[in-house]
Amino acid sequence: MGKYCRRLLFAFIAVSSLPGTLLGQNQVEDAMFWEVRGKDLPTPSFLFGTFHLLGSSYVDSLTQVMSNFNQCKTVVGEILIDSSMTMRMMIAARLNNTSLDKLLTPADYQKTARWLRELSGYELNLFNEMNPMAIQIFLMTMLQEKHYPTDKTFDEPMDIYFQNRGKKDGKYLVGLETFDIQIHALFNQFTLARQVAMLTKFVDEKDKARTELIQLNKSYRDGKLAQLERLLAGQTYTKEEAEVMLDARNKQWIEQLPPLMKQQPTFVAVGALHLAGKNGLVNLLRQEGYTVTPRAVK
Repeated sequence: MGKYCRRLLFAFIAVSSLPGTLLGQNQVEDAMFWEVRGKDLPTPSFLFGTFHLLGSSYVDSLTQVMSNFNQCKTVVGEILIDSSMTMRMMIAARLNNTSLDKLLTPADYQKTARWLRELSGYELNLFNEMNPMAIQIFLMTMLQEKHYPTDKTFDEPMDIYFQNRGKKDGKYLVGLETFDIQIHALFNQFTLARQVAMLTKFVDEKDKARTELIQLNKSYRDGKLAQLERLLAGQTYTKEEAEVMLDARNKQWIEQLPPLMKQQPTFVAVGALHLAGKNGLVNLLRQEGYTVTPRAVK
């Protein structure tokens, strides 16, 4: 169960940056790595779009990304992960005064249980007190691990890796938002009925989920930001839900980033879709007068 809790924590962070219905067409170039210069910056800073289900072994292969990371003195992530985070996430994901088997129909519960068993070997009754969104996130993570297995002993999810590497190297670490903001975007904005609807649709369309996961991994590795947008635009989030998960957070983050980058060279690692589109960080920084240029990762 300990390994499960840790993987679920990483999955929570992943899904918080992978919403479905996006709010505008892609208006920036295809790239996962960007250099920020100009205006009031004495030295360049960098933006890197993460794919939270990939890990440190992939990041270490990105020579240009890591070279520029090493030169930066500040590391910025969505939230700062500490030793208390796993337990806080698990508490936030728990159901109150009900259980999963009461929320799902018997048929939907059994379909979900079969797929979870197929992917992970776990029985669904172990997680009967977890909300439907948490189950969907865990299924997504196990699907990733089934098709793209890694050595989980050494392969940290990339967002965690950047923070741990930065801490080890004595860099200044910054989280752009609080735990409560991320939990609202991930869980609290959705009613239980909405969570049930999303989980049952995800399970009913599990073959589609497999296909899209493979496409998602390829698009990310190929640096195809527009393809990521198109893939995720076919998901089940509404426009209003996506605004909470992407646009509202981006607008808060853009107020914090320029002062940090002005102080010293800064490496910003956030979910790739936070960089994309008219309301993404790349375009928002350009609107603030900065020159944001795509860079090769290797």
